[in-house]
Amino acid sequence: MRQYNLLSVFVLFSFFANAQLTLSSSSIKFGDVITNQEKEIAIDITNKNTYPIKVENAVLHSDDFSCSVTNTEIGVGGTEKIRVTFKPRHNLAYNSELIIVLNDGAEYRLDIKGDGRYEEAYYASTFNKSYQDLKDELKTILAKDYRNLGYTYARDNMYADIDNQNGNVTCVYTGRVSTFNTRSGANSNSMNCEHTWPQSFYNSNEPERADIHHLFPTDAGTNSRRSNHPFGIVTNPSWTGGGSKYGGSVFEPRDEHKGAAARAMLYFAIRYQDYGNFIDAQEGILKNWHTTFQPTAWDILRNEKIFSYQKNRNPFVDHPEIIERMNNIGSNDPTPEIKTIEVSQQQINYQYVSPSTERTIYLVNTGNIQVSEISDVFTKNSNVIIKSVESTANPGDVSALVISFKSLPEGTYEDEILINIEDQSLIKIPVSFTIGQASIQNLDKKPMRAMYFAHNQRIHISNPPQNIKGVEIWNSKGQQVLNDISYTLDDIYFKNASSGIYFVLIKTKTGAVASKVIVH
Repeated sequence: MRQYNLLSVFVLFSFFANAQLTLSSSSIKFGDVITNQEKEIAIDITNKNTYPIKVENAVLHSDDFSCSVTNTEIGVGGTEKIRVTFKPRHNLAYNSELIIVLNDGAEYRLDIKGDGRYEEAYYASTFNKSYQDLKDELKTILAKDYRNLGYTYARDNMYADIDNQNGNVTCVYTGRVSTFNTRSGANSNSMNCEHTWPQSFYNSNEPERADIHHLFPTDAGTNSRRSNHPFGIVTNPSWTGGGSKYGGSVFEPRDEHKGAAARAMLYFAIRYQDYGNFIDAQEGILKNWHTTFQPTAWDILRNEKIFSYQKNRNPFVDHPEIIERMNNIGSNDPTPEIKTIEVSQQQINYQYVSPSTERTIYLVNTGNIQVSEISDVFTKNSNVIIKSVESTANPGDVSALVISFKSLPEGTYEDEILINIEDQSLIKIPVSFTIGQASIQNLDKKPMRAMYFAHNQRIHISNPPQNIKGVEIWNSKGQQVLNDISYTLDDIYFKNASSGIYFVLIKTKTGAVASKVIVH
């Protein structure tokens, strides 16, 4: 028969005051991932405390990464996996941060990197380029293997193949369908070739005149109506036809052609130049149409057919998202300097702490240049003490702000951390915390005792505290062996317990109290 020996030991806990969790790696490197495909990497989170912890939030500072935690509740010594997925939209080098936030406000950092790659070798040289650098590279690519068919052969191929569907050719502006496959057939059906970028702006020179990426079959009368007028929104039309409109020297294509017309204009400006500053006034609406009216299956097929003849492609059809990496299409497009610091918690509750407790707040640089002015950090009430701050942070990296707490009488306090960074509005983080031991009574006057009765294998608690939220039993290895026991605490069923030391832990609204029992 097991014997028992009772040790009346009274232990006071400040839960999560010095929470510790470890990550199996401090970084994740995805390497190359094809755009719009997914790759997942998992790391382990291990709880090194003598009490359970909970992952309150996992904050990612990039939309191209996502994450999930298998189980946010992690027991003592327990390990859970956090799974991070990379699904890049652009062929860029990604550098981001995952900030893991515990329910006591503590933060842990995981550095994440990955390279998005376009599947086609055609665009390989655009990797990690944006703004004018990207425009210049695209211009080089589009001209490199370009084969000028000449205007005559360009139209022949349009009417016979590129824009011919089962013998029929459709006007892109009105939707009128005619049956022909030659230039003479187009003339006899009152159809001709629309130059989306009007010929008058570049004196009908080639290769511009023969570049099929901006040529489309149109009704002859509608083509004349459009003339060399810019695209835009027509509110009071003086002419309409098949959904297209004209009025006030502005032409609006029907919805079915808005996206294709926009992409033709964007292509032309990149491939050649903004002749006569023609695109300037239209650029905003063209970008809007490009985004709103995404490439259709027909647009994609047409791009492939043109490539088979001209040996160049329209990048805005292949990768509509590439427009996001340019600010100005017609004019020079310098890289903007973006200084942006983000925090993962807009408000922090640190629960129980002591003056010796330190916490780290990670300031994430989500801009595109180094921030080197993170030094003007102060607090409103001086209840939180600024221990240190890293003054610089590279794009995608962090500056670690370390704080501690003023030596104050027991109680709950508030403060506000203020971070002043050049070119950004003042960052304000409200902070609350409680100083003091998490005791709920005077234990000297009313001690709590846990007694193990071997004959019926149970633990009895005498003088339990009030306001109980939960009861647990832990072994000496820091492993939880029982959880969520009845709060009546008359008897705790403890059958077949191995010999050793156990702690009965009672959690209350303000903390916890424990008693130790020894089982022989």
